[in-house]
This record gives sequence, structure tokens and C-alpha cells, in this order.
Amino acid sequence: MFQINYTNTIPEITRAYTLFRRKYATRRMLPMTLLMLVGFFLGLNLILVNYNNHETLNLPGVIVAALSAGMLVSMWLRPRTAQKRLISTIEQMGEEKYTARFYDDRIEIDTEILEGEETEIIAISKHGVDVVKNPEVLEEAEKQIAAQTVQPEPSIIRLGSETLYSVEDSELFCLFVNGKLIYIFPKRCLTDEQVLELQNYFKDKGI
Repeated sequence: MFQINYTNTIPEITRAYTLFRRKYATRRMLPMTLLMLVGFFLGLNLILVNYNNHETLNLPGVIVAALSAGMLVSMWLRPRTAQKRLISTIEQMGEEKYTARFYDDRIEIDTEILEGEETEIIAISKHGVDVVKNPEVLEEAEKQIAAQTVQPEPSIIRLGSETLYSVEDSELFCLFVNGKLIYIFPKRCLTDEQVLELQNYFKDKGI
């Protein structure tokens, strides 16, 4: 077993999402892309043939070409729109710190939500706004804040029961789980020894 500690930056998440889309989404979209291209050129052909023979537009051809072109553009723009929404959501969540432990049969990943700036607890009275100084009130308020920031349960990836695929480039390792989830291990957070350990781990496990 070995473990690594790391964080993910927005550029790294964007890079990983692009690698994920290239591996899964692009492959899925190719058959539909070919179908839409066939529809577009078929409609375009009907338009040109009819115009050459009768000097009028072929309405079915216009409809087929327009629908095919619209669906094609929408299909390829949708993943980029989804990526922007994802990045925007992650930016609002704030920074998180991760610890990943690699075992023979599983990978466990702990997420630690990093605390933001320290906030004063205040009380409003007829005299105005005052910082809370009563120890009992302060202790109760801190308990309530702690209850609202419970750390999430660790993620457990079972090597024998999940479909896993790893990608390595010059800046990071990506682990794709069941074609749905992405885990990012940036090399900037790893020592040379840890990079080698991770390379060997994925190689030995056939990931």
C-alpha cells in the first residue's frame, strides 16, 4: 500500500475532462456525426439538383439539411457547455484536499473540505451588533458550524468490480471509473518516486 496527497486546480480539471471526453464521448458521437453528415449532404444534393433543374428550392432538402446541420452543431457544442457548467460549480465549491491510498484490491480516496476564512460570530441586541464573547454561546455556535461542514465519506474503488481506465500525460494521471467518474492525480503534487509507483500500480493492475 502507498498513498498520495494532492489537490486539483481548475486547469487540471479542465484538462482531465478533455481527456475523458476524447476517450468516451467523442467515440460515442462518431456514428451519429456520420449520420448527420449524410443527412446534410443528402439535403444539400436535393437542393442543388432541384435548383439546377427547376431554379427553385427543394423544401424537403432544405428541411433535411437544416435539421442535420443544427443537430450536428448542437451535439458537438453540448459537451463544452456541460464542461463550463461543471467548472463553474467546482469553482463555487472551493478548494478540497484529497488523500488516495492504493491497495492490492481497491483504491480509497478521502476528501477534506478545506476551511475558508475565519468568520466572527456576532449577536444582535438593542445596543447594536457585538461579537459573541459568552463562552457557552460561542461553543454552541461552533458546534452548529461543525455539524454543517461534515467531511464526506471516503470513495472506494474496487479493482475487481469496476471498469477502470487510466491515462497519463505530462502533467497528470487520470483514472476513469465505469466511463462516468474521473479521478485526477496531478504530478505537481507527487515526488518522482510516487510517479513511478503510480505508473507501476496501473501497469500491474492492467488499468
